[in-house]
Amino acid sequence: MSLSVLNRLQESVYGVLAGSTELNNRLGGIFDHVPESASLPYLAIGDMSVRDWSSKSFSGFEILFDLHLWSGKSGGLEIRELADLAHDLVTAETLQGDGLSVVSLQFVFFETFFETDGRIRHGVMRYRARVL
Repeated sequence: MSLSVLNRLQESVYGVLAGSTELNNRLGGIFDHVPESASLPYLAIGDMSVRDWSSKSFSGFEILFDLHLWSGKSGGLEIRELADLAHDLVTAETLQGDGLSVVSLQFVFFETFFETDGRIRHGVMRYRARVL
C-alpha cells in the first residue's frame, strides 16, 4: 500500500460531496484550494495526516482529514446546517472506491469560530478513516 491512498480518499470525499445536489445548491463551491473569487458559503477539503495502521495480517493506514466550511452569516445556523448535510454524506460506505477500502470512519469533532476579521464564520469537521 502506498501513500497514493491519500489521493484516492480525497477524490472519494470530493465525489461524494460534489454529487449532492442539496449540498451544492447551498454552496458557492467545493474546493481543494479555495480561489480568491470563491463566494460564501463554501467547503474545502483540508489537509490530511497519515500513520501506519498495519498488523501481521494486513497493511493499512489511519488517515485524519478535515472538512472546512466558511459562511458569511453572523449566526451559526447556516454553518451547522451545511456541516450536517456534509456529515450525512461522508460515511465509510459512501467512500469506498477504486482501490480504496475504508474499513471504518469515525467522526472526531466539529467546531465553529469567527475568522480574525470577525465577519466570516469558519467550521471544521475532523474525521479518522482506517483504510486498507
